Amino acid sequence: MFTDTPDSVFAVLTDTGRTNFAKMTMGDISFVVDGFAVGRGGYDSVNPVKIVSIDASSTGLIDQFFPTVGTTKPVEAIERPYPPTVVINCRLGRDESVSALGEIGVWAKVVDSSDMNEIGTTFLLAIGHFPISVKTLRKAVLYKIIIQF
Repeated sequence: MFTDTPDSVFAVLTDTGRTNFAKMTMGDISFVVDGFAVGRGGYDSVNPVKIVSIDASSTGLIDQFFPTVGTTKPVEAIERPYPPTVVINCRLGRDESVSALGEIGVWAKVVDSSDMNEIGTTFLLAIGHFPISVKTLRKAVLYKIIIQF
């Protein structure tokens, strides 16, 4: 499948993501990247080439569009180009998500925890905002979500 040049999006860890990374270093929790979603928020509606600031306390996207709220699409790959950086590859096919997009979220799933109630739960790990980007049925997109620690 032909894909336009990848769009790099620098993402911000959410408060929950940051907390869970700290807990992971202490051995209290383990989680895996579960999927991603895109939305129509993230850019200024008056000046759509300008992004709005990210609220790290968010638990979801401003206006999730694809897939439907409460669901995610699997990521394509995860890269570790150098130790403090993770790059998560998120692909939208030609037949997916026709809209003006401006935000992307990456969700993670808890697979092990000292608190049994956390196992199996998902949380918004990171959010990225970008200027308005129109996704059509003729365009496949690869987002490279960059998270630096």
